[in-house]
Amino acid sequence: MNLGRAPAGLAGISVNTDASLVDPDWDVFAAEHDRRFGLAISQLKSQVRGRSFDNEVMTLRVGSGGFYVQSRRFPAAFHGDTVKPEVRHVKADEVDLLVWEAVATYRAGDARSLTCVYADDDPPDVFFGYRTGPRRRYELGLLRSVRPLHLRVVVEGEHAMESLGAASGVLIVQRLTGGSFVVVRATGQRQPFLTFPDRVG
Repeated sequence: MNLGRAPAGLAGISVNTDASLVDPDWDVFAAEHDRRFGLAISQLKSQVRGRSFDNEVMTLRVGSGGFYVQSRRFPAAFHGDTVKPEVRHVKADEVDLLVWEAVATYRAGDARSLTCVYADDDPPDVFFGYRTGPRRRYELGLLRSVRPLHLRVVVEGEHAMESLGAASGVLIVQRLTGGSFVVVRATGQRQPFLTFPDRVG
């Protein structure tokens, strides 16, 4: 499997498990998820390596071969990309603006998904929203007005998200262990990794 090769007009490949987290059959989830995504996730991780921006809830790695983010508590929640993103440190007051814009972009229908992790409680304090159609969403948890430990928005709309600088791409806000924040930005669309089809019968 070569995750670094994509059709003309698209740069890189994306592995995103968001859709598999929408109302799954939990009795078969683990085995099916590994069958669908296990090899691709392992390959992308080995290709990225790079610098760590981890915190207590999310692993975030950025390297010359791309980036990925994965939940520590629920590793099936994974998003990775083979295009090297822009990374910058930001102050807390800018985080408030980024979070506001990410939520507004999602609510306006210009984001495919929005993930916010607020605390590593049991159960964890999270919000997950996924657009399943032009006017349909699947949502779990509550959006809150506090700075998250982690936010990821996958933009896919008609209008550019100002802080992303594009109408498609991924924006990640991650609070680091010391309390500072880092923003990861990757604009444009990538060829999605196509999972194995479900067995019939």
